[in-house]
Amino acid sequence: MTIQTRTTELEAVNTILSTIGEAPLNSLSGSLPVDGTVAKNVLSEVAREVQSAGWHFNTHIMVTLSRDTDNKIPLATNIVRVEIKPTKYSKSSYDIVQRGGFLYNMAKNTEIFDTDFDEATVVYLLPFAEIPEQAKRYITIRSARIFHDRTLGANTLHKFTLEDEGKALSILKQAESHTGDYSIFDTPEQAYIITRGY
Repeated sequence: MTIQTRTTELEAVNTILSTIGEAPLNSLSGSLPVDGTVAKNVLSEVAREVQSAGWHFNTHIMVTLSRDTDNKIPLATNIVRVEIKPTKYSKSSYDIVQRGGFLYNMAKNTEIFDTDFDEATVVYLLPFAEIPEQAKRYITIRSARIFHDRTLGANTLHKFTLEDEGKALSILKQAESHTGDYSIFDTPEQAYIITRGY
């Protein structure tokens, strides 16, 4: 009996290649054929796009962002979004955005900070192997459709339909709602409204 395992990056790339009838690859290392390289790049591109939305699986809360010796706050290359608590840090003093490899304060037009930030919410880009199966499935199907369109053209018959992509996204969102335990009272905006009179 075959034991089912989570999708690997190699399996995802081979699924993408199968949409144009290409032979599967044995490895993603070393020199790859052109279509293999394109498929791998499209998978990486879509993985970044999907994860940039910020899901429960790649969002860390209570992160401390510390200043370096120049009083700048460096950000790792896999960080795609940073939010600080609006109830703790006034937006008129700290309106932060990510600019290059550092945090930038729009309120003061500077990347120099006078404080570290704790309890920040940070969205990370994770390697394909570390994301949940539901996300892998959606990313693979979306990548296959994009790869197919770029390689053969948008008017040709797709191996994966928009319905397949929509179903995969629905399953991902369902998994997100189960693991995220979301409540309207958990958002910073709602917390501010609830506590503003105190």
